[in-house]
Amino acid sequence: MGLSFHYKGAFRNPTLLKKMIEEVTDISQANQWEFHVFEEAFPSHSFTIDSYDDSIYGICFSPTNCEVVCLTFLSNGKMCAFYNFESSKVFINELDDNYLSVKTQFSGPEIHKQLITIFDYLNKKYFENFDLTDEGNYWETKNDQLLEDTFEKYTNLINGFDSLLDSIPIGERETIEAYLIRIAEINNKKNDNNNNESDLPKL
Repeated sequence: MGLSFHYKGAFRNPTLLKKMIEEVTDISQANQWEFHVFEEAFPSHSFTIDSYDDSIYGICFSPTNCEVVCLTFLSNGKMCAFYNFESSKVFINELDDNYLSVKTQFSGPEIHKQLITIFDYLNKKYFENFDLTDEGNYWETKNDQLLEDTFEKYTNLINGFDSLLDSIPIGERETIEAYLIRIAEINNKKNDNNNNESDLPKL
């Protein structure tokens, strides 16, 4: 649970990988974010065609209070989170449709905005067939107020859910799954009631 964005795509030009890594390294160092560089060049500076090898190419970095951001690729140029990679996978399509995700809920709207801006820049320069879905709606709108309002909404939902977990105990014979579903239903009803009350005219 928590506001995130999701993305997938491929690297456009295999000869530019080192250049992208250098740029992202500079950004990470300027922001004092931890980062890790994987392989810096694709094999023979080209993409593999029918399969991929057992290496990961690119860079990942960790903004403050944020999940790791992966700009990592298979040898065929497809984006792939390094933690999802299995060298036993050998067919080119097996990882093609996997979205990578970054939760920014606890890093706040400024970091979220900064990351979306970075992806916008990198997409125009280095990526192809790129798709990004932003739960904060900033990728599509570049609307600061909408982003802040969405973060506040998610924060209120999480706080309300946590409060219910603290106040409503699990049943003696209730499974964890059933308990969480019950809590979610109570939370949804609570939010619906609050929304209905906010729609009432003020006297």
